[in-house]
Amino acid sequence: MPILYEVHTLKGGNWMIDSTYSDRDKAVDTAKQLYAEKRFEGVKVIKDDYDSDANQGREIVIYDTSKPTTERRTLVKETPKAAPPTDGKAEVDFKHRKHKAGAKAEVSVFLRSVIWLLVILGAGITIIWLLFAFTDFLAGAGIMR
Repeated sequence: MPILYEVHTLKGGNWMIDSTYSDRDKAVDTAKQLYAEKRFEGVKVIKDDYDSDANQGREIVIYDTSKPTTERRTLVKETPKAAPPTDGKAEVDFKHRKHKAGAKAEVSVFLRSVIWLLVILGAGITIIWLLFAFTDFLAGAGIMR
């Protein structure tokens, strides 16, 4: 039962066999060196175990840099999210409305816009009132007719 270790490289979305080794450590070291060169999008080592008596092969990935870090079993723990309570009805959005979080963000933007509009409108009315008051003052003082 010969065991081979294939070093595969990923470039342009295509996997290719770079080299084969009979020694696991040598194959993994080569894969690490190839990945460190940053010429490839990913590198992996596949253990190819072939049983000639049964005429069957078995491939096991023993080293892979192409998987996202969450699949590499990092120490980051994800907290499970509770499922929303359902009353037997499926949530179907026929009008393509945004979800509740998006709706809250829209309300916040709308509220800020309305407040700014009221501030600008109030400032404009105040300036007009001051101009009329000033012209009345000048007219009362005899400076303007």
